[in-house]
Amino acid sequence: MIAAAFDVAAVHAQNKSTIADSLQLDDIMITGTKIPISLRETTRPVVVISRQEIEQSAARDLGQLLNRQSGIRVNNSQGTPGNNQSLFLQGAGGEYTLILIDGMAVKDPSGVGGSIDLRIIPVGNIERIEILKGNQSSLYGTDAIAGAINIITKKESANLLQADGRISYGAYNTFNGTLALNGSLNKGVRYYVNYNRKSSDGISAAADPSGTGSYENDGSHLDSFYGKVTFQPAESFTITPFLNIATFNGDFDAGAFTDAPNTFSLDLLNPGALLLFESGDIRFSGNYSFTYTDRLFSTQFGESEFEGKFHNADVFGSYRLNHYYTVLAGFNVQNGSLPATDFTEEVSASFASPYVNMLLKNVRGVSMEAGFRLNNHSEYGSNSTFSLAPSYSINGRLKVSASYSTGFKAPTLNELFGPFGANRNLDPETSSEIRFGAESYLMNRSLKLEAHYFSRDIDNLIVYTFDSGYMNRDREETSGFELAGNWIVSPAFTFGGHYNYLSGETITLDDSGNRLSADGLIRKPKHLVGLYGSYRFGSGLFVQLDGEFVGERTDLFFNPANNFAAEDVILDSYFLLNAYAEFSFFDHNLSLFTNVRNLLNSNFTEVYGFNTMGLHANAGVRFRF
Repeated sequence: MIAAAFDVAAVHAQNKSTIADSLQLDDIMITGTKIPISLRETTRPVVVISRQEIEQSAARDLGQLLNRQSGIRVNNSQGTPGNNQSLFLQGAGGEYTLILIDGMAVKDPSGVGGSIDLRIIPVGNIERIEILKGNQSSLYGTDAIAGAINIITKKESANLLQADGRISYGAYNTFNGTLALNGSLNKGVRYYVNYNRKSSDGISAAADPSGTGSYENDGSHLDSFYGKVTFQPAESFTITPFLNIATFNGDFDAGAFTDAPNTFSLDLLNPGALLLFESGDIRFSGNYSFTYTDRLFSTQFGESEFEGKFHNADVFGSYRLNHYYTVLAGFNVQNGSLPATDFTEEVSASFASPYVNMLLKNVRGVSMEAGFRLNNHSEYGSNSTFSLAPSYSINGRLKVSASYSTGFKAPTLNELFGPFGANRNLDPETSSEIRFGAESYLMNRSLKLEAHYFSRDIDNLIVYTFDSGYMNRDREETSGFELAGNWIVSPAFTFGGHYNYLSGETITLDDSGNRLSADGLIRKPKHLVGLYGSYRFGSGLFVQLDGEFVGERTDLFFNPANNFAAEDVILDSYFLLNAYAEFSFFDHNLSLFTNVRNLLNSNFTEVYGFNTMGLHANAGVRFRF
């Protein structure tokens, strides 16, 4: 929710007497575009969540942290910690938002839509998050129709050894602890290792219609390890192998209003390496990552196991022709596979994608980004995407921007080869998007105002029917706008907020492409307001309040009393207020903190038939030495 333009000012405010009272746009480098540029030079809307905001939010996990940001909803983020979470970026489902870690795509080919599970990514290892809104398919290929979320891991310290940690405990027997050791052995070797443990007894996932409180609590447990070593044999060359391991397990219920003693486990193995060469105007980067996921569900009907493997290799280089022009070209290879089961043999599908991107920076106020990607898929053949995003800056105070882009989402392995309704003749879902925006910086750059409009169409939606299985047929149309304002009133006091408006429908077509019916957006509010304010008392005490108003939404209830037919239900609007406070000692190397969620104890529903948490709190300590 706190805009990227405030990151540097906030960091300065945290670090003793060096306090900024204006928006330091040139100091914030955006790496998710694959060409490092400052926030001032971007031609599309970007939100940066800084490490300070991560630490000073009342969010318990990545889902709640993302849910605070303008244009993002994460359903079930306010329920029991083990609940499955669904991300929506500007109205598009999570399968249309690509998750990156240090610029590398991470996916779960065995999951619905192929998206990685947000619950298995701990926030304790995150330095910052870059949210790139709008179609990113020309840079990242499939799944980036709504945008991309780049999670950037923490950097190594220049000291021989530095330890960072955080421990907290609170409601529902919730424990969260993280410990990181990092440093530099010499000029050419740096290291970083992090361990995170999180557990909670939680609450019942399913709502109890009788109100007797007899439903069992559904808890969860996460253990994760991340480590990397950076070798720098020369000033301009680095190689960074890394390893990410996580295990997440917990309880889940049978459905809306239905308690059950079900359990699940999710294992993640994610090794890889990054290579970077920089010399003068030339920058060359290469990365490879492997993502293995293993999910096991145990219910009264037995056990179900789902495994997936995903390989991603991306090699690209950029050359700055002069002060204004930079050209990037790259080649991306992806492969996803599912192991053999009792119903199918081992299956896989792959991509090979060359792409090119050009950046024009501030030629008499004009900047522009243009990109093109050619995709060759092992099953459906070839398709291409492109993007064009110009902007114009007036005296560095007002920037207007526009973009037009196309994108795609490839069929998943389950849709192509799975045991139920598979169709090897599926084509990719395709999209087109137009955006307009304006940003203004006022009052000696202490105030930032922005407005953005988007309209996105997704064609050839892959739908499932009992008669024909998976097929390309329907269409989704979504549009909306975002308004946001952020103001550094003084070095101690900042506040801001945002308003989101969203409209859209999913259109059902017949075999000839004629419109049959249309359904509105599910679990996506038309109106949403977010607010925050923070104040620092001297060098020690910091307090922050944030709140959100979520308007009415439509949900679906598959009523067992009506042969599980889908019934529309209206979810009431609600308002949530959260509070955070910390007191820092010893030059901010030790901090005691507490946060309170749902301060007003609001009774609300995110997903029909499932619980959300009332007033609850935790407290802890954060240290660095």
